[in-house]
Parts: sequence; C-alpha cells; structure tokens
Amino acid sequence: MSEKKLLTENAVRTSINGFYKGSLLVSTPGMLDPRFSRSVIYLISHNEKGAMGFIINKPIDDIQLGDIIEIENSNKNIAFQKKNTVFFGGPVEFKSGFLLHSTEYEIKNTSLKIDDNFCLTNDTKALSDIIEGNGPVSSLFMLGYAGWYPGQLEKEIKEDSWLVVNADPELVFNKSHSEKYNLSLKLLGIENAYFSSDCGRA
Repeated sequence: MSEKKLLTENAVRTSINGFYKGSLLVSTPGMLDPRFSRSVIYLISHNEKGAMGFIINKPIDDIQLGDIIEIENSNKNIAFQKKNTVFFGGPVEFKSGFLLHSTEYEIKNTSLKIDDNFCLTNDTKALSDIIEGNGPVSSLFMLGYAGWYPGQLEKEIKEDSWLVVNADPELVFNKSHSEKYNLSLKLLGIENAYFSSDCGRA
C-alpha cells in the first residue's frame, strides 16, 4: 500500500448526523482499557442505539481458521492455515465469528453490505468458499466484537480516547497487521514517535 496515497487523501472522517458508521477508530494514549491499547477498530454500526465494530489489527497467535472450520483435505488445511489469520475482534461474544470482506462477494439474504467497500458475513459457507478459492478477494475473520451502549462512544471520543479516520480498504485489509496502527496515525498526519502517553489532553 502506498503511504503517499494515504497521506494525500482527505483522511479525517466527518460524522453523519453525529455518528461514525463505516469509519476507523484509532485508540490514543488516553485509552485506559488495555484490551483496546493501540487498537484500530472498523465501525460497522453507530447510531442512537449504540455502536458496534471490530478490532482489525490484533491477530490471535494460537488460533487459525483451520482450527475453527472442519477441512476434509489435510493438504488444503495446511495451505489454508498459512494464509488466513484469526483476529481478536473484541471482548463481546468472543466465541462468535465474523467475516469482514470486500463487496464483490456476498451470500444472498445473509451478507450485510455496510458501504461500497465493506460487507459483513456470519456464515461458515463464506469460509468454505475461501478454502475453495471462491471467496471474497479481501477479508478478515474475527472472533468477538467491540460494543458500546447509547452515548458511550460519543463520550469516549470527547474524552480523547479515540481518533476517527476514514476507512481505507487498503489499510483495513493490509497484510502487515502490525503496521495498521501507525498507518492510521499517518492518515491523520501524526507520527507515532510523538504520540506517546506523555501527550496531554486538550
């Protein structure tokens, strides 16, 4: 992914009627919950009833997709595990799996189109299609999600726990998971070296 492209685009996300569905949340040093430290979260919903999103930059080292879905062919299982990472999507309903993916793929009456770049599917058929090479071009599989009750996320943003930025699909589906946090900061014109816990709040 071109960092020049990221830096030249208009990155700061403006709210729609006060809400940020389809945006990225980037945690700040003011985030006190260690589960969300240095997190980048894609928001699939945000309205007067609350918000829901997925952490997209925290792989689970000891779980592979092959551990979750039964694969008959052992050779296919090995190849599948090598190229598919499972992410910690958040602390809510950790045993539930969700596939965030590009929009050229969908399962009728099951996939939820979030916007022009992202869909969400909660169906093992999508994983089977990925194994067979018929799945989405880009995808992330997550266990659990992050959730906020009404008004909670707005409060956390005002308290400087989160920054909000446009969700670039090249960043969201970037294979360099460890770089997503720094790239998100660069979208906002922030160098991580200067973004330390020593920074004060406005």
